[in-house]
This record gives sequence, C-alpha cells and structure tokens, in this order.
Amino acid sequence: MSEWQSKSCEGSASTPISADGVDGLRKLVLRTLNDNQLLVLKELANNDQSLTSLLHRLSRENGIPLSTLKLNARILRELGLISYGSIRDRRPARLERLGVFVQRLLWGESERASLELVYQS
Repeated sequence: MSEWQSKSCEGSASTPISADGVDGLRKLVLRTLNDNQLLVLKELANNDQSLTSLLHRLSRENGIPLSTLKLNARILRELGLISYGSIRDRRPARLERLGVFVQRLLWGESERASLELVYQS
C-alpha cells in the first residue's frame, strides 16, 4: 500500500465527506461522464431488462444511434459502474455498487451516498 493510500484510509470511517466535498465530487462525475453515459446509468436504476432491450428502447425514445449507446454502456462497464450479460450468459443489466453510489450522488440521496463513500473506503 502506498503512503498516499495508507494516509487516505486512516480514520476515514470517522470523517464523513463534507457537503462541499459531495458537491465537488458530483461536479467531477458530471464532467467525466457524457450525456449518453448518464442516460444509461439513470435508466439502469429501475431496470430489469437485458442491456440490449434497454438500449433499443433508449435509442428509439431518444433518437440516439444504438451503436453509440452500446459503446457508452461498454465504457460504463469498464469503469465498474454497470454489469450485464452476454449472448451465452443472459441476465439483466444492473448497476454495480459504484454505479449505485454515483446514481445516488447525481440524482438524489447524496447524504446517503456521502456516507457510503466514507464506509466503503
């Protein structure tokens, strides 16, 4: 473990992130993710469909090319925000723990999200 990692973890469970810290983190996430990634992330919160079904619906409803949505979903998976099945492993697309945290940070429950950030460290 690096010196930075060990210092950053010391006492983290007793030091909640400030409201300014939550706002700063929200701004960082919003600058990092594009509109298509945010759309997929938001729609996955209440989803029980396969990724393909979800992306087809989003493409139809929003006029976004399916290939663009697939690329952005792949990026979200690489970032550890979402997971989804494959042709052989059919399962609904879902938010991973980090994705749930980001979703709460951006669209509500930011107080709960800030506590999760502290206790997941």
